[in-house]
Amino acid sequence: MSDQAWTILRPHVIRWSECDLYGHVNHAAYLTLFEDLRVDHWQALTGHAITPDRPGPVVAQIEARYLRAVGFGDAVQLACRASAFRRTSFVHDYALLKEGEACCTGRAVCVVTRQDTGEKVPLWPELRAKLLAEGAAEG
Repeated sequence: MSDQAWTILRPHVIRWSECDLYGHVNHAAYLTLFEDLRVDHWQALTGHAITPDRPGPVVAQIEARYLRAVGFGDAVQLACRASAFRRTSFVHDYALLKEGEACCTGRAVCVVTRQDTGEKVPLWPELRAKLLAEGAAEG
């Protein structure tokens, strides 16, 4: 992970519904938490909700790295930033932090598409400028 600042950094308390029967966060729950960040970030970048009539991000690739266990009731921080972008796609980095230490990190490649046809949409100039201003690298 780079030293680039997190665009979104917010507190979260682990809910029982996010845990397995041992009280540890279920591996799939991390991806749902990261999805919430992805949607919030897109809406902040574009100024509108993700809707079927507007271009929006589709996850083309996602990965997670589990570094240490997190359990029910733990106070954590959820973090997200766009780290890079190309013509029709961008990369999101994620982290779940406990006491400032990464417990899980993730990365998603998102392609912006038309929701009705699936056609890739080039990132428009205003979106590219916002990504650059946040510290994302072009190329």
